[in-house]
Order: sequence, then C-alpha cells, then structure tokens
Amino acid sequence: MKRLTIAFSAAALIASLASARAGDVNVIQNSQGKMPVAIKNDAFTLAPVPAMGEGKPNLGFSYATAFEMPGSALQIARGHVEPRGKVAAHEGAQQYILYVIRGSGQLTLIGANGEPIKEITYKPDDVIVFEPHTLHGWVNGDEPFDFLGVDLPVLRK
Repeated sequence: MKRLTIAFSAAALIASLASARAGDVNVIQNSQGKMPVAIKNDAFTLAPVPAMGEGKPNLGFSYATAFEMPGSALQIARGHVEPRGKVAAHEGAQQYILYVIRGSGQLTLIGANGEPIKEITYKPDDVIVFEPHTLHGWVNGDEPFDFLGVDLPVLRK
C-alpha cells in the first residue's frame, strides 16, 4: 500500500498536465523543515512510438517519460493514442499503474501463445494496474486516448 501511496503522490505532481503534446514537471521538495520549494524541471514532449519491441507496429501512439524519481526507478510517463489508434502487444518488466485521462477503447490481455484471453473496455478515470510481464495491447476508440502511467520498481521479497 505504501508503494501505491508513493506512486500516486508522485503522479499527482504532474497529473494536471493538460496538453497531450507537452507539459512541465514541478517537483515540490520539503527543504528540511523550511518552507516547501518548487523546482520546475524541463518541459517534456511526447515522441511518436512507431513500433513496440520486436518491431510490432503501433498506430498513432506517442509516449514520454515525464519524471524519474532520483534513486528509486519510479518513473511517471504520459501517453497519447490518436482516434482509432493501436498500441501493439507488449509487456513491461515492472509493475505499471495507468490512469485514463480521456478516451475509451479496448485493452486486450494476451496469453503466452499470443491468443487474446480477455478484453477490458477502458474509459476516463479508470485505473489499470499491470503486474510485471503482463502481455497486453490497446485499440483506441473514436476520440484521443490520453493517460498517465507510473512505472514502479520491482520490490524484493
């Protein structure tokens, strides 16, 4: 639970980014008992992702890491998929929390042999938590799909 609290606290720092194309990252630090200090990091811009690993093609997908928490491997990212766009099947090595800002469509969970095993309809304000190595792909609906993602470090047991 502490990991989720940390992740969502970090995500809240950039959740107010309105543009799907660019944004600023404002990091608020507590300077050891003094007044909080806001540090503005460089703006980030989404970059097209034409293909996933193994050359699987995407359609209308842009992505950027907006912030990485120093020394933690926790990353906050922003993604955008154009109307009727697609994100090819892929998996991540870490736990990933995705918050749907706008858009709706189908998230397909994929089995080890490449077969679709479940479809989930996503919509604004949904939160989707992926465990490590969960193979999945996206097919977007008729409006842009924007999301905020939090990539969590793998915890030792």
